[in-house]
Amino acid sequence: MTQTLKVLVVDDSAVYRRLLQNIIGEIQHAEVVGTAPSGSVALQKIAQLRPHIVLQDIEMPEMSGIEVLEAVKEKFPEVAVVLVSGVNSRSADIVVEGLSKGAADFIPKPDSGTLRENTEHLKRELRNVLLAVRTAMYSRQVRQATLPKASPAASLPRPTPRLPVQITQKVEIVAVGVSTGGPKALDEIIPALPADFSVPIVIVQHMPPVFTSSLARALDDKSEVQVYEAADGQTIKAGCVYIAPGGIHLKLRRGQTNGVPELLARLEDSPPVNSCKPAVDILFQSVAEVTGGRTLAVVMTGMGQDGLNGVNLIKKEGGYCITQSEETCVVYGMPLAVDAANLSDESVPLWKLANRIKEISGHKSHF
Repeated sequence: MTQTLKVLVVDDSAVYRRLLQNIIGEIQHAEVVGTAPSGSVALQKIAQLRPHIVLQDIEMPEMSGIEVLEAVKEKFPEVAVVLVSGVNSRSADIVVEGLSKGAADFIPKPDSGTLRENTEHLKRELRNVLLAVRTAMYSRQVRQATLPKASPAASLPRPTPRLPVQITQKVEIVAVGVSTGGPKALDEIIPALPADFSVPIVIVQHMPPVFTSSLARALDDKSEVQVYEAADGQTIKAGCVYIAPGGIHLKLRRGQTNGVPELLARLEDSPPVNSCKPAVDILFQSVAEVTGGRTLAVVMTGMGQDGLNGVNLIKKEGGYCITQSEETCVVYGMPLAVDAANLSDESVPLWKLANRIKEISGHKSHF
């Protein structure tokens, strides 16, 4: 996976275009092939330069960031669009809309610190995002070439295909871990759930603060189930979805109100795990302790191995795990780690995930 990524930088600020160009110039296997001050110019340059990635500000003259994204996806569907945004509720709402419409990922602009600190922050974010895009592009090329399936995580063994196993315990909660490509994937799953969904769903989506709140609102507007950004001490109820806030870990604990047992959310400001905060492993480990074998774990598209250790604990308690299938992942990293460890009971394509979650949670008699 050594192909150099060709990047087009689109921003109405000449200063920011130069800053991003300089940072990308220091990142291995990436080069800026052009810049554009507006969406209309960007579309012309995409046709001329054929970049792999468009790194695009969300607020520009002439065409909005969403309009540019839609035009790129229509005219140049093979080009990945990465959004660059400020960190505020309005920007976060636009980013979440963009992710649901096919943007590959996003990078928040730092809003505090020195120039050097901000530059280092952008460099880290850009390096991670470019790696994710390169990984996705590589996996897609391998599949399209109909070669034996190869994984960007070459050190991991290929997973052994497994048939669904007998589910022996009624599901009490669905715990979901997802990262790169997650907002679009969740946009296909959560709105497909009925208002009377029989159990609660808790989710870790790797995102910074503010953006998780926008994601929860966007999903809530589209869904019959109620979607919240989880709050400390909040009661976890059936038919509701709780998304871990960016920048803090989500756990579950047992409690009671008037003698009635209940599940409660607990937010914990402890160090990152797997370089993630919130971390899937933190949530899954907590779920393993609280609901044990009555857990359905779902691991979806994303880079890295966050969630692997947590799934292992859930499985030891007798829980059930499904992973998103490779061909429907934006990045087959987190599900691969679980599949390769033979901890997944089923590999399910994205378009079947909502129904499969409903079936397993309802504990249908044909299992």
